[in-house]
Amino acid sequence: MATTAQLRAALAVLRADTDEAAEQARISEMSGTDSAAVEHALLAGLLYRMMGDDLRHSLTGAPDLTALEERARAAGPGTATYATDDREQREEHCAQAHFEAYWLAHRIAGLHFTTVPSAPALQAAAHTAEATRTLLRIHRDLLDAPDAGHPAWEVVIDQLDRARALAFAAYAGAQPPDDQPSETQPSVARPSVARPSDAAAGVSEIGVERSTECRTP
Repeated sequence: MATTAQLRAALAVLRADTDEAAEQARISEMSGTDSAAVEHALLAGLLYRMMGDDLRHSLTGAPDLTALEERARAAGPGTATYATDDREQREEHCAQAHFEAYWLAHRIAGLHFTTVPSAPALQAAAHTAEATRTLLRIHRDLLDAPDAGHPAWEVVIDQLDRARALAFAAYAGAQPPDDQPSETQPSVARPSVARPSDAAAGVSEIGVERSTECRTP
């Protein structure tokens, strides 16, 4: 892991405004009991965002599909990286995917809660992003006990149900009056979801419903 000094040096080369980042994060209002680690997180997060923006511009600026595919392949780890039987590496890969899903959920929530009026597409995206990160947490937890149940299954199903309902309502509202979809149409009818009977069994962590505020990683 990079040291705080190394992060500061990298950000200085990039001419990043760390003071502005600290102000936006309201560092001065924090308790101060973990100031060194908070500073490290602040700098790492700022560098992460800057590099993410840089990578996005590199990919979206590709002149054609071939260039885009090659840039994406160069930037991404590729499936070969994950082809391992090493338990610790697989857990690390899963933890990283879970973190990235959390980061995505956090970004979507930021868009959702600052959009007026509220956009159904963002609401649905927030629910699906929450479901994705919870599914990754379930997968990571079940690495130790693949046959065990997990208390978060019903939370995931509820999030997906909400996302589908929002997406369907937005789709229906956008159709001309003569083309309104029927609730009885097989292609759009709400499915009957059988919740696993062992949903409350076994593993640790989340048995309560998460909101789209993305409060915890």
